[in-house]
Amino acid sequence: MICGKNPFKKPIAGRFLKVLSCIGVFSVALSAHAQNIISLNEAIGLSLKQHPELRSYIYKKESALALVEQASVGSPMTINASAEDAFGAGSYSGVKGLQTTLSISWLLDKDLIDSRVKLANTKVSSASIKQEVKAIDIASETARIYITLLSQMMKFDLAKLAQRQSQQVLEQIERKVKAGKSFVVDELRAKAALSLIELEVEDLAHEIEASKSQLAAQWKGNTSFVVNGNLANIPSLKDLNVALEDLKANPQLKQFLIEQDVMQSEIDLATVEQKPAWSISTGIKRNEAVDDFAFTAGISIPLGGDNRNRGQITSLQARQKQSRAKSDALYQRISTQALLLTHKLKHNRHVIDALTNKSIPYFEEASKKAGEAYRLGSYRYTDWHAVQQELVQAQSDLIDAYTNIQLFNIELERLTGTSVSM
Repeated sequence: MICGKNPFKKPIAGRFLKVLSCIGVFSVALSAHAQNIISLNEAIGLSLKQHPELRSYIYKKESALALVEQASVGSPMTINASAEDAFGAGSYSGVKGLQTTLSISWLLDKDLIDSRVKLANTKVSSASIKQEVKAIDIASETARIYITLLSQMMKFDLAKLAQRQSQQVLEQIERKVKAGKSFVVDELRAKAALSLIELEVEDLAHEIEASKSQLAAQWKGNTSFVVNGNLANIPSLKDLNVALEDLKANPQLKQFLIEQDVMQSEIDLATVEQKPAWSISTGIKRNEAVDDFAFTAGISIPLGGDNRNRGQITSLQARQKQSRAKSDALYQRISTQALLLTHKLKHNRHVIDALTNKSIPYFEEASKKAGEAYRLGSYRYTDWHAVQQELVQAQSDLIDAYTNIQLFNIELERLTGTSVSM
């Protein structure tokens, strides 16, 4: 047999996960011909490539880039022509009072153009960082669903293993009842226990299908795939000081910094715009009546003070300070989250060590001894069943501990803006 005849013959630490991994590999091998095997990195890659929410950010960035191009264009050059016709009789050349003026004008707005370009560029950066934030959220969500699916599959394998063991116990009890060596109530209770395990197997099967659908929705695909991974691959525990240093790269913090840059650019633009803009024009004027040309020049000075944007600038400065305050609050919040996650990771490592090296081996040995005692008639079925349930619960707790470590690590990587992998 692939996994051996009796995987629980000796209480060796870690054997339980090896057994479930063996079952999982066997399951994958059976379905590999009909379905694609998708790793965590491949699932994340598909989500980042095809997730519908990311497409809108691509268009936002394109729009921001177009505004940069538009901002770099100054006031348009204009050519104006005017004519004054007396509507007299005769040909066009004989019309009295016809006057044509050609003029070229421009705005002295280099500072204004530079300010608009700077503002447009900061909005491009803002669009990029928002896309990065969304991409990290999508990658983290994909990883969370993937890990949850792996956990459900391991619990499904555990339930199937418990189902087979319960079936074997029921067969032993039925033989003892027929031989008059056991009470029929034991048979009934064993059947009831088996039915509950079968119900759990069915529930887990539905949960797996639901998680597969949720995962496939990340890239708008179908569920004709199987996942492949090992929850026992525990990531290295990141030092808290290193984690706090990495938090500075959090894309949400970057987003606040760029938001402040955008506001500063808006302040600079408002400062430039509040200064009166002078307009100079030159041209050539032709008088049709005397068939003569003349050069013309003019200057336009708008009326108004230098403080017309004072209220807008004050408002932007207040919003900028508010953004800094939010940034500080966010850093404090994610620092606390990183601290709690580090403690949770350490705790679950201790749980894994205790379950693997103590609890599960003891329960395995107790279940073995209880089964032998029951077959000899010196132990009650209810006590044997209780020991079996305790063993299954400890094994389920071990799966949860491994799952928690993976999920907590994903959350820690999301906070620091680093890659999610397994």
